[in-house]
Amino acid sequence: MALRGWLMAITVALIVVSLGLFLRRLNTIFQVMRKARPARRGDHLGERFKSLFTNVVLHRRMFRITYSGVLHYFIFSGFVVLLIDIVETIGEVFFPGFTVGRILAPLVDIWVILVAIGIVLALYQRIIIRPARFHGSDEKDAYLILGMIGAIITGIVIHDSFYPFVAREVFHVADPVARSHFLGYALSGLWRALGWTGPRAASIGYTVGYLMDLGVVFAFLAYLPYSKHLHIFAAVPNIFVRNLGPKGELVPQPIEDSMAIRTFQDLTWKDIHDLYTCTECGRCQAVCPAYAAGQPLSPKMVILELRDALNERIAWGTVNDPTQPALAGGVVSAAELWACTTCGACQEACPVFIEHVPKIAGMRAALLEDGNVDANAQKVLVSWDRQGNSFGQAARKRSAWAKNIDVPIKDARKEAVDWLWFVGDFAALDPRVQRLTQLIARLLHHAGVDFGILFESEVNAGNEALRLGEYGLFETLAQKNIKALNQAQYRHIFTTDPHSLNALKNEYRKFGFHAEVMHYTEAFLTLIDRGQLAVEPVGLTATYHDPCYLGRWNGITEAPRQLLQRLGVNLVEMPRHGAQSFCCGAGGGRIWMDETGIEDRPANQRIREALALPDVRFFVVACPKDVSMFSASVTAMGVEDRLRVVDMAELLAVAVGLPDVAESDLRSFPNEAGILS
Repeated sequence: MALRGWLMAITVALIVVSLGLFLRRLNTIFQVMRKARPARRGDHLGERFKSLFTNVVLHRRMFRITYSGVLHYFIFSGFVVLLIDIVETIGEVFFPGFTVGRILAPLVDIWVILVAIGIVLALYQRIIIRPARFHGSDEKDAYLILGMIGAIITGIVIHDSFYPFVAREVFHVADPVARSHFLGYALSGLWRALGWTGPRAASIGYTVGYLMDLGVVFAFLAYLPYSKHLHIFAAVPNIFVRNLGPKGELVPQPIEDSMAIRTFQDLTWKDIHDLYTCTECGRCQAVCPAYAAGQPLSPKMVILELRDALNERIAWGTVNDPTQPALAGGVVSAAELWACTTCGACQEACPVFIEHVPKIAGMRAALLEDGNVDANAQKVLVSWDRQGNSFGQAARKRSAWAKNIDVPIKDARKEAVDWLWFVGDFAALDPRVQRLTQLIARLLHHAGVDFGILFESEVNAGNEALRLGEYGLFETLAQKNIKALNQAQYRHIFTTDPHSLNALKNEYRKFGFHAEVMHYTEAFLTLIDRGQLAVEPVGLTATYHDPCYLGRWNGITEAPRQLLQRLGVNLVEMPRHGAQSFCCGAGGGRIWMDETGIEDRPANQRIREALALPDVRFFVVACPKDVSMFSASVTAMGVEDRLRVVDMAELLAVAVGLPDVAESDLRSFPNEAGILS
């Protein structure tokens, strides 16, 4: 009875103290979340539970890196099975003879083995492999947690090995599942050989194992809220409340005052929850184009800097102290924030659905209000405000590309059209892209499409203005476009610019615009399948680059590939493609910003990725900014004789046999591999 009494008292004390510390800490964090901005995340319950199953039970995103996925699954699943051990361990002390049964008991031992394997794999990864994505993570905390988990599973085996003797000699009951705990039963053979089966030796051994098991479990519980491993509890609800709206929608609701994030109260409660969900795995950092380019931004470190600052202010009671450094430019440097391309690769890679981009855009807004912005970006913002385009051109010049081509282009403001083409800034005004814009007009005419444009009534869609943090300007641009769109008569709307597509399709919804918007690859695929465009195989081998605002933010990855298939292109995929495509470096306003400090341009890295593919001579793009970015890289790298940047429209022109297009250029391109017939 003395042993049971002591263990019962210790257990109660451990539960009370650990739960008290745990709940006190959680309540402190909850109070910060309660004062933050609202976020609607309680809809579509069926889809949310499905997401839990695929991302928690099946570990879908975790298994994108197989090694890490396997070791994490072993350790994670061990925590679930650990509940069986906790119930049995406490139960056999408070209710002698209690057991979870012969079926569940062996599961504990099986998962002890799996968790042990997971720990070994984790240590090997951290000590030997040492992935670059771990740079900046809290390694000491990781080792401490792994040590605690190791102590727990060791304690399970030790106390199970001594329990049959304690049950018989001290508790005076039988242990009906002694053999079912096969690891403990095997170890008990050693104690028999050493003669440690008597009441005193067995009690000491059992107590040691009991404290290593339950004692460390409750110490772990008390420590978790102060550790990065709070994600053990935070990850599941964070996955449940993940954004189920359109991925490309940065701001779900109209903003009345400002989108600027200066204090923790300016974050949403989901943003605060994100900070404590981060596992520090560095997957976001590994795919970040700014980080790869040698810029100061790491999406992981942005989250950790915010989390550490919040923890420090909670500790000192200064969360709401206005004299504390601002989040934008203080906790997170301006250089970090302006380096972001808003490509969304970080969010796509995150296994626990942390939302980095909205936080960065919000902090950019704060910098912008303070006048802390790149000079070139500021000029573009002024041009959008005054001329409605990023080139500083008069509105009447927006449709200058439509002159000198033998194609009638209707004014959709004055007469009804079947297809309305939202052209976009780059496609309309960039001299390097205007030729392709004219080519698309000729293709539409060749297909007999009744189409028109908005002429000078079209202004920049505002996608980049919003991501630069200038919500007011975005709203002004959006309202101008929506007014023009509402006055036009059309059945379908498409655009050649993924950035414009994202704004029209996702961001304009908050202002009541709900038309279905297509990308031009989707539009031309439809025309081919309807029989309006007859195509012949172009007979070339190429790779295709998924624009971030087409593939990742809007999930349009199959239409471009189906179009390439219809055109008879032999597609060779780059290692990073589809939703995992690598950014060209232009998004989020970066195309206009100073490149000082960039060690290796993202576009250059992407071109090298394509050059490594066998027999590929053509780099196919479907975004006006990509034409500009990648053509510049090919020239700067001096590889014009090895790789050519080709817009999808050029391939279409060859396939349909348009006269006087650049077919001769394509066929005369270096072709030592015999790619073109």
